[in-house]
Amino acid sequence: MKGSRMYLYGLFLAALFGCQSKPTEVVREKATCQVLDDEIMTRMPGSIAVAGDYLVWEDPFASDYFVNVHDIATGKLLGKMGKVGQGPSEFVTGGISSRYVNHRFFASDVNGNTRGFLSIDSLLAGKEPFTPLNAEERKTRPEMNELQKDVFVGYTEDEEEHHFKANIYGKESTFGNYPVKEVRQHIGTYLAYDSISGMLACCSFSVPYLALYQKEGDTFKLRWEKEPEIGYEISRGRIVPDESIGGVTGLSLCKDYIVSLHRDWENERLDKSITGRDERQIPHLVYLYDYEGNLVKVVDLGMRVLRIASDRRSNTLYALGLNPDYMLVKYEL
Repeated sequence: MKGSRMYLYGLFLAALFGCQSKPTEVVREKATCQVLDDEIMTRMPGSIAVAGDYLVWEDPFASDYFVNVHDIATGKLLGKMGKVGQGPSEFVTGGISSRYVNHRFFASDVNGNTRGFLSIDSLLAGKEPFTPLNAEERKTRPEMNELQKDVFVGYTEDEEEHHFKANIYGKESTFGNYPVKEVRQHIGTYLAYDSISGMLACCSFSVPYLALYQKEGDTFKLRWEKEPEIGYEISRGRIVPDESIGGVTGLSLCKDYIVSLHRDWENERLDKSITGRDERQIPHLVYLYDYEGNLVKVVDLGMRVLRIASDRRSNTLYALGLNPDYMLVKYEL
């Protein structure tokens, strides 16, 4: 009887460790897009964001309004906001936050003093969409990215212990790892956040790096990270990215996946001697990770894609691509 129990126990251990050692199979497929708008008129599109029932993208080279608002279902352009100019409530070089918080985007001017909020609801109601910060807000609003109401995340200075700083419900903290552990240097990152789960994804657009954090109370805790094994060297205590490899150029969260947009780092390296705009630098692949950090799918989008956006409601990916002109499209992942 004892021998039988030991035999069964041995079979159990063999099955357990056999399952644990089995690698995750990565699916590779080609997706077909649905075109939402094939008349995107811009020299180069800026960021894109999902804002409830709307898609919003920036045009950094616009001469009239730099924020475009589309119906997320049909792709129809519903209106524009963020007036370009040098007058009151106008933007010389405008930009908006990545998150739509309290039905509005925070907008600021890199080369001017305009700061305030842009409301899609006001735009569609025929009202002035821009509301400037009042005197109190100018004094008290943290100089960080607002991820949800009263949740702000920004960056520390080089050499500080942690990579990020946070102001959550008025309490300040620091958290997070630098993409390259040996050097406490900020090398440029993108963030993607889900306010329901409190998950914050981070990637570097300079080196191959991806991490996921979880909001816990008044700070964020690291869940997992994928450190760069290629794509840089360290010279005189500073990180020198390999421009032939690069990093992640787009990041978003959808229902089942963390979506990472980048080239095939092993097989699509670039000639570093090439200068100026080169369409070969624009990726056509997205890498889909589950929320445990496993790469589960690589999808060929069938065109060069500059910007991506999604949210946790579905596995629909929205993109600004080039085929051969700029267009707004969506994919079902």
